Amino acid sequence: MSAGQTRTDVGTAQGCYHEARAWVGRSTGPRPLEAPPDESRCKYFAALCEDGNPAYWDTEWASHTFGAALAPSGMLMSLLMPLPWKPGGRGDPPSMALDVPLPGRTFINVETDCELLRSVHQGERLSVRETVVEISPEKSTRLGRGHFVTTRAELLDAGQQCVATITNVLYRFDAFGAEP
Repeated sequence: MSAGQTRTDVGTAQGCYHEARAWVGRSTGPRPLEAPPDESRCKYFAALCEDGNPAYWDTEWASHTFGAALAPSGMLMSLLMPLPWKPGGRGDPPSMALDVPLPGRTFINVETDCELLRSVHQGERLSVRETVVEISPEKSTRLGRGHFVTTRAELLDAGQQCVATITNVLYRFDAFGAEP
Protein backbone atom coordinates (compact mmCIF):
# COMPACT_ATOMS: atom_id res chain seq x y z
CA MET A 1 0.00 0.00 0.00
CA SER A 2 1.20 3.51 -0.69
CA ALA A 3 0.90 6.48 1.65
CA GLY A 4 -2.24 7.81 -0.11
CA GLN A 5 -4.21 4.59 0.21
CA THR A 6 -6.37 3.57 3.11
CA ARG A 7 -7.39 0.16 4.41
CA THR A 8 -10.97 -0.27 5.57
CA ASP A 9 -12.12 -2.24 8.58
CA VAL A 10 -12.79 -5.26 6.34
CA GLY A 11 -9.20 -5.22 5.16
CA THR A 12 -9.35 -3.81 1.62
CA ALA A 13 -7.09 -1.01 0.38
CA GLN A 14 -9.12 1.81 -1.17
CA GLY A 15 -8.16 3.69 -4.32
CA CYS A 16 -9.12 4.14 -7.96
CA TYR A 17 -8.88 1.94 -11.05
CA HIS A 18 -5.96 3.98 -12.45
CA GLU A 19 -3.93 3.31 -9.26
CA ALA A 20 -4.91 -0.36 -9.35
CA ARG A 21 -3.73 -0.86 -12.96
CA ALA A 22 -0.20 0.01 -11.79
CA TRP A 23 -0.33 -3.16 -9.66
CA VAL A 24 -0.59 -5.52 -12.65
CA GLY A 25 2.67 -7.51 -12.67
CA ARG A 26 3.53 -6.61 -9.06
CA SER A 27 4.66 -9.60 -6.96
CA THR A 28 5.29 -10.29 -3.32
CA GLY A 29 8.61 -11.77 -2.31
CA PRO A 30 8.40 -15.41 -1.29
CA ARG A 31 6.91 -15.67 2.21
CA PRO A 32 7.00 -18.90 4.19
CA LEU A 33 3.64 -20.54 4.74
CA GLU A 34 2.39 -20.51 8.33
CA ALA A 35 2.71 -24.29 8.67
CA PRO A 36 3.50 -27.30 6.50
CA PRO A 37 0.67 -29.56 5.38
CA ASP A 38 0.67 -31.87 8.39
CA GLU A 39 -0.85 -35.35 8.70
CA SER A 40 -3.90 -34.25 10.70
CA ARG A 41 -4.88 -31.46 8.28
CA CYS A 42 -4.37 -33.73 5.29
CA LYS A 43 -6.45 -36.54 6.77
CA TYR A 44 -9.15 -34.10 7.88
CA PHE A 45 -9.38 -32.68 4.34
CA ALA A 46 -9.46 -36.17 2.82
CA ALA A 47 -12.16 -37.19 5.31
CA LEU A 48 -14.33 -34.19 4.40
CA CYS A 49 -14.02 -35.20 0.73
CA GLU A 50 -14.44 -38.90 1.59
CA ASP A 51 -11.21 -39.52 -0.35
CA GLY A 52 -9.73 -42.89 0.61
CA ASN A 53 -6.50 -42.47 -1.38
CA PRO A 54 -3.83 -44.37 0.59
CA ALA A 55 -1.31 -41.65 -0.33
CA TYR A 56 -3.01 -39.53 2.39
CA TRP A 57 -3.91 -42.25 4.90
CA ASP A 58 -1.26 -44.98 4.84
CA THR A 59 2.09 -43.41 5.78
CA GLU A 60 4.05 -46.64 5.33
CA TRP A 61 2.62 -47.34 1.87
CA ALA A 62 2.95 -43.69 0.77
CA SER A 63 6.55 -43.48 2.04
CA HIS A 64 7.47 -46.61 0.10
CA THR A 65 5.64 -45.39 -3.03
CA PHE A 66 6.26 -41.60 -2.99
CA GLY A 67 8.96 -41.05 -0.35
CA ALA A 68 6.40 -39.60 2.10
CA ALA A 69 2.65 -39.28 2.58
CA LEU A 70 1.13 -36.75 0.20
CA ALA A 71 -0.97 -33.66 0.79
CA PRO A 72 -4.25 -33.62 -1.17
CA SER A 73 -3.91 -31.15 -4.04
CA GLY A 74 -7.39 -29.78 -3.33
CA MET A 75 -6.23 -28.37 0.00
CA LEU A 76 -3.32 -26.34 -1.39
CA MET A 77 -5.33 -23.10 -1.53
CA SER A 78 -6.02 -23.36 2.20
CA LEU A 79 -2.28 -23.61 2.88
CA LEU A 80 -1.76 -20.17 1.32
CA MET A 81 -4.07 -18.45 3.79
CA PRO A 82 -2.14 -16.77 6.61
CA LEU A 83 -3.52 -17.03 10.11
CA PRO A 84 -6.11 -14.27 10.70
CA TRP A 85 -4.60 -13.48 14.10
CA LYS A 86 -1.32 -14.07 15.91
CA PRO A 87 -0.05 -12.98 19.31
CA GLY A 88 0.76 -9.33 18.82
CA GLY A 89 -2.02 -8.54 16.36
CA ARG A 90 -3.86 -9.37 13.20
CA GLY A 91 -2.27 -11.49 10.50
CA ASP A 92 -1.59 -10.60 6.88
CA PRO A 93 -4.49 -10.35 4.40
CA PRO A 94 -5.42 -13.68 2.79
CA SER A 95 -4.62 -12.37 -0.69
CA MET A 96 -2.64 -9.61 -2.32
CA ALA A 97 -5.90 -8.75 -4.14
CA LEU A 98 -7.07 -6.99 -0.98
CA ASP A 99 -4.04 -4.66 -1.05
CA VAL A 100 -4.81 -3.46 -4.58
CA PRO A 101 -6.14 0.12 -4.32
CA LEU A 102 -9.67 -0.15 -5.69
CA PRO A 103 -13.12 0.99 -4.74
CA GLY A 104 -15.08 -1.78 -3.11
CA ARG A 105 -15.19 -2.80 0.51
CA THR A 106 -16.63 -6.25 -0.09
CA PHE A 107 -15.11 -9.21 -1.90
CA ILE A 108 -16.19 -12.64 -3.00
CA ASN A 109 -14.14 -15.43 -4.51
CA VAL A 110 -15.22 -16.17 -8.07
CA GLU A 111 -12.84 -18.79 -9.43
CA THR A 112 -9.79 -20.80 -8.38
CA ASP A 113 -7.63 -22.96 -10.63
CA CYS A 114 -4.72 -25.05 -9.35
CA GLU A 115 -2.01 -26.59 -11.51
CA LEU A 116 0.01 -29.18 -9.62
CA LEU A 117 3.54 -29.50 -11.06
CA ARG A 118 4.58 -32.21 -8.62
CA SER A 119 3.14 -33.88 -5.54
CA VAL A 120 3.42 -32.04 -2.24
CA HIS A 121 4.55 -34.16 0.72
CA GLN A 122 3.05 -33.96 4.17
CA GLY A 123 5.42 -31.99 6.39
CA GLU A 124 7.10 -30.21 3.49
CA ARG A 125 8.10 -26.59 4.21
CA LEU A 126 6.74 -24.33 1.49
CA SER A 127 6.61 -20.64 0.63
CA VAL A 128 4.43 -18.56 -1.69
CA ARG A 129 5.03 -15.75 -4.16
CA GLU A 130 1.87 -13.97 -5.33
CA THR A 131 1.47 -11.78 -8.44
CA VAL A 132 -1.37 -9.53 -9.60
CA VAL A 133 -2.16 -10.77 -13.11
CA GLU A 134 -5.18 -8.74 -14.22
CA ILE A 135 -7.66 -6.12 -13.03
CA SER A 136 -10.87 -5.69 -15.00
CA PRO A 137 -12.50 -2.37 -15.80
CA GLU A 138 -15.52 -1.65 -13.60
CA LYS A 139 -18.32 -4.17 -14.03
CA SER A 140 -21.87 -4.15 -12.76
CA THR A 141 -23.27 -7.43 -11.45
CA ARG A 142 -26.29 -8.38 -9.35
CA LEU A 143 -24.02 -7.91 -6.32
CA GLY A 144 -22.94 -4.37 -7.14
CA ARG A 145 -20.32 -2.40 -9.07
CA GLY A 146 -16.72 -3.53 -8.86
CA HIS A 147 -13.61 -5.04 -10.39
CA PHE A 148 -12.41 -8.59 -10.93
CA VAL A 149 -8.86 -9.02 -9.59
CA THR A 150 -6.86 -12.01 -10.82
CA THR A 151 -3.81 -13.17 -8.86
CA ARG A 152 -1.44 -16.08 -9.37
CA ALA A 153 0.28 -17.73 -6.41
CA GLU A 154 3.35 -19.87 -6.97
CA LEU A 155 3.84 -22.48 -4.26
CA LEU A 156 7.60 -22.96 -3.82
CA ASP A 157 9.57 -25.77 -2.21
CA ALA A 158 12.66 -25.34 -0.01
CA GLY A 159 14.82 -24.96 -3.16
CA GLN A 160 12.47 -22.23 -4.46
CA GLN A 161 11.23 -24.52 -7.23
CA CYS A 162 7.57 -24.04 -8.16
CA VAL A 163 5.49 -27.10 -7.20
CA ALA A 164 2.04 -25.63 -7.97
CA THR A 165 0.40 -22.49 -9.32
CA ILE A 166 -2.93 -21.27 -8.05
CA THR A 167 -4.77 -18.69 -10.14
CA ASN A 168 -7.55 -16.95 -8.25
CA VAL A 169 -10.19 -14.39 -9.22
CA LEU A 170 -11.85 -12.17 -6.59
CA TYR A 171 -14.65 -9.70 -7.22
CA ARG A 172 -14.05 -6.47 -5.25
CA PHE A 173 -17.25 -4.45 -5.08
CA ASP A 174 -19.55 -2.07 -3.27
CA ALA A 175 -22.93 -3.69 -2.82
CA PHE A 176 -25.90 -1.90 -4.35
CA GLY A 177 -27.51 0.23 -1.67
CA ALA A 178 -24.41 0.15 0.57
CA GLU A 179 -23.00 3.42 1.85
CA PRO A 180 -19.63 4.36 0.29
